[in-house]
Amino acid sequence: MFEHAIHRVRNWSHEEYGQNLSAFMDEQPALFGFLLNLSEEFEDDEHEQLVRSALLLREGFRLAAIAVKPISNLVIEDVTRGVVEAFEALEANDTMNVDTVTEASRSPFVFAEVRNFLHQELRKGLPAEQLQRHNLMLLIDILIGCFEEALDIPEGPKAS
Repeated sequence: MFEHAIHRVRNWSHEEYGQNLSAFMDEQPALFGFLLNLSEEFEDDEHEQLVRSALLLREGFRLAAIAVKPISNLVIEDVTRGVVEAFEALEANDTMNVDTVTEASRSPFVFAEVRNFLHQELRKGLPAEQLQRHNLMLLIDILIGCFEEALDIPEGPKAS
């Protein structure tokens, strides 16, 4: 399913990309605002690919027919706090590498897929500077966490 989402996002025309970006801005204004505020922290290409990564997550859940509720600023703050604490724990133990970051992420499979997508889409590949790579990985996990926290999964029938 996720591979299909990656294929679709990569093959969007400029018009389709614009339509999906516009829909994302309408559906997730707080998350889009969060991403917009990061624009000065990253090179243009890196920032654009972070936005595309968010669109990839949106498309993946859409293709899986899983609704995503609007993500609030509170969810963004809570997820960010949790992800930063997890990354800081890895740093404190001096165990931060791609494998440990993937294992510690909120959803290792999705994290690995989005990280690979981002790596392939960036014109220069992942940044050589470790701090910038670290920040991109942190933000991928925050994006995944925000989407996961906002999934609209109906409750099953209650046992009697």
